[in-house]
Amino acid sequence: MIRLLPTFALIPLLASCVGPSAPVAPPRPVAAPAPAPAPSFPVTPPTVDRYSGDWSVADVAPGEWHYASSQRGSMARFVSGSGPVQASISCTNGQITLARAGVIPADMAVMLNIRNSFAERSLPIRIDTAHRMLTATLPAADPLWDQLIYSRGRFLIEATRQAPIIVPTQPELARVIEDCRS
Repeated sequence: MIRLLPTFALIPLLASCVGPSAPVAPPRPVAAPAPAPAPSFPVTPPTVDRYSGDWSVADVAPGEWHYASSQRGSMARFVSGSGPVQASISCTNGQITLARAGVIPADMAVMLNIRNSFAERSLPIRIDTAHRMLTATLPAADPLWDQLIYSRGRFLIEATRQAPIIVPTQPELARVIEDCRS
């Protein structure tokens, strides 16, 4: 070890032989992006009339899901007795459409808000005036459909100027979704 001491003493001497480093150039100034032009009209995002209570323990709407199959695809409708359809879920060409009863002005921007035990999701809607329904369509592989199937007994459908609907999760929903995926 003592024999190596002179070798170790030479290391700092060799390090001092390195010349000074070149000066570092100052960073180039980056041009700030131009600000986006302000819209010429006020933009109001679509709103949803929210259910004010704890929907996860509230009573579900009276009614039951009824499954039907046709050449176009399968469908489940939520109805109370012989009353009108309150909600439906249908499959056509690998797309699943969720609909709820309601009518709104055609020029109003509205979202369909779906709440279940796992998540809350807002979907853009289409207005089906012939059937008086508000509809939203997503691919069959979308995780929202699994969330609806496995939601704890119910899920909530909300839309602007419409009374919220709390519907039960029943096997008919899963059947439509599985039909669409296979």
